[in-house]
Amino acid sequence: MQNIPTVTTKEFRDNLAEILERVAIGRQKFLISKFGKEKALIIPVDKFQKSTTPKGVPLPGFGIWKKRKDIKNGTSWVTKLRAKQSFRRKISG
Repeated sequence: MQNIPTVTTKEFRDNLAEILERVAIGRQKFLISKFGKEKALIIPVDKFQKSTTPKGVPLPGFGIWKKRKDIKNGTSWVTKLRAKQSFRRKISG
């Protein structure tokens, strides 16, 4: 990776507020390691949004079932599916 400062999980936990401020306001990135292995990268939110969803491009999962003939209304289809699999029994009373 680039020259990104690495902090251990303990250092991250002990200095969480300071690190979050440095990321949010100072625009810094931090690599989090646990037992010497890289586990996570902390980056500013807007950098993540820019890299994952360019403007005007829908999310990859958007509309994936729109061509299915058996699902006309997704909400009612999911409701019926969940009702079939529900373990709750209606108690008449």
